[in-house]
Amino acid sequence: MKVLEGRWSEWPEADRRSSVTIGVLDGVHLGHRALLARLDGSMNCTVLTFDPHPVEVLRPGSPPRLITTIGERLRLLSDVGVDCVGVLDLGAIKDQAPEHFVEGVLVEKLRVGHLVVGEDFRFGKDRAGDVSLLESLGERLGFEVNTITLVRDDGAPVSSSRIRDLIETGRVRAAGHLLGRWFSLTNEVVAGDRRGREIGFPTANIELPERKVVPGDGVYSCFATIDGARHDAAVNVGVRPTFGGGDRLIEAFLLDFNEDIYGKAMTLEFVAHTRPELEFPGVDELVSQIEEDVSTTREILQRARSGI
Repeated sequence: MKVLEGRWSEWPEADRRSSVTIGVLDGVHLGHRALLARLDGSMNCTVLTFDPHPVEVLRPGSPPRLITTIGERLRLLSDVGVDCVGVLDLGAIKDQAPEHFVEGVLVEKLRVGHLVVGEDFRFGKDRAGDVSLLESLGERLGFEVNTITLVRDDGAPVSSSRIRDLIETGRVRAAGHLLGRWFSLTNEVVAGDRRGREIGFPTANIELPERKVVPGDGVYSCFATIDGARHDAAVNVGVRPTFGGGDRLIEAFLLDFNEDIYGKAMTLEFVAHTRPELEFPGVDELVSQIEEDVSTTREILQRARSGI
């Protein structure tokens, strides 16, 4: 997959006509996949996305937590067969008239022949451009506009903001349903206080990713991938109140695994919320609960592997 970055004016002209969709596509969720499915495979299937997130540009100092980093987004788009992704900085184009954006980026650089957008799509300075303007420009400049209705689930649109809310409130199974896959995050395994090892449940700890949305405090059943190998894991997100609290941390107890993985990248896929984070009167009560958590995790992940 070809990736276009930097100033759009310096991008090379596409070598053939393009079928294009435009959006942040944070999460590459089911709504985004509906757009991607309508791209015309006889052309160069192209996505225009944004980094940094437009909210960060329009409201400096209030960056949203991301479902996917730009690197994760690019990998997901490559996996679904996109040929080319152009990464735009909204700051460089937000003051462009809609017509300028269409003529400069879509027509001159991407040679657009087919454009897929959602029914609520807006673009250009002051969001002055809409689907009606695109259709008018398409007639004049020689490209087709395909508008699709928003994908809905349980009566509400599938959106990145809705998925972020589900993740932050611990409803990772529901978030996974809207994503079409389990929500995941990746970070380096760091040294902890070794309390888990002392009570018989050594954990691989990762700090909260700086830019990513993080599941709400609680215990989760997860798949953990390290060095390409996938393991079952009971994961606690929180402050460990039984030991007096502290910085928020993600602690993963990998089932049937005991290797030194400090400094390695670990990806956690959050399959289900098991229980809230609790404070126990003592270590014995905590150990008893962890044993139950491990049993529950085995059952949940076995069902997940079986597609149940």
